[in-house]
Amino acid sequence: MSSIARRLGVMGQVDADVLSWRDSIIAAGGSVSVAILSIASRFVVDEKASGAWPLTDDYWPFWGENLIQATVSLKQRRTVTLVNAPAFTARRHFATDGTSRYLNTGFIPSTHKIAASTHNFRLAVYLRDNLSSNTYAAGATSSSNRNLRVRPRNGSVAYLDANSSSGTYTLPAATSAGYTAGSRDAASGANCYAYKNGVAMVQTVAPTAFGSASLPVVPIFVGGYNNAGVFTAPRATSIGFMAVGATLSAAQELAQYNAVQAWATAVGANV
Repeated sequence: MSSIARRLGVMGQVDADVLSWRDSIIAAGGSVSVAILSIASRFVVDEKASGAWPLTDDYWPFWGENLIQATVSLKQRRTVTLVNAPAFTARRHFATDGTSRYLNTGFIPSTHKIAASTHNFRLAVYLRDNLSSNTYAAGATSSSNRNLRVRPRNGSVAYLDANSSSGTYTLPAATSAGYTAGSRDAASGANCYAYKNGVAMVQTVAPTAFGSASLPVVPIFVGGYNNAGVFTAPRATSIGFMAVGATLSAAQELAQYNAVQAWATAVGANV
């Protein structure tokens, strides 16, 4: 056992996937404190207990305690590219500017999916801002309704595309802040779902078209979306966390929100 793992003592042994994440961060020149090892390990243990871990292809804890830590994804350990220097605040978020600053996750849905599939995909974001705008927090699109996008609030509704045309869902409160997730598990409007802070939202307009060729073949951008290689619909947003993968059950949605919120609270990024 490593000296860091021994120092955790009564906090328990660190999950092996978290140690692999730590090693990738150190190799990139960053660091992970004992406290964050414990927090991240608790998150992964909770995800595995709910069954959400194998259904989620990757996680991005953008509220890292240092810049390098915040740019390495938790599961596939991909390094995010920062385009035009979005502002980073340790233990809080990345902030995009609604014009030219954004994040390129390097995650190409059609290539890097494991649990997800063409007709089973989920995208979730944890935002720390309240903005009503016809813009997107994150996403990617190729063509032919191959759209994976989150528009967290435009008025009183959220717009979510899960390899489909847009569906709209009534927000429980008029805010974009918190954890917004959209998914589908079959090619019909009835199989499209949306959650806010782990609670299902009412669908007001169902998607009517569904991508059937593949998932998008371009990387997911944050602070706007990747429209076949072009940064589109930029949003000035503060994002602390993101996850992609396959559809979760209602119980798993709530469990993941609770796990994400526990991490946010532990680092002071909760809303």
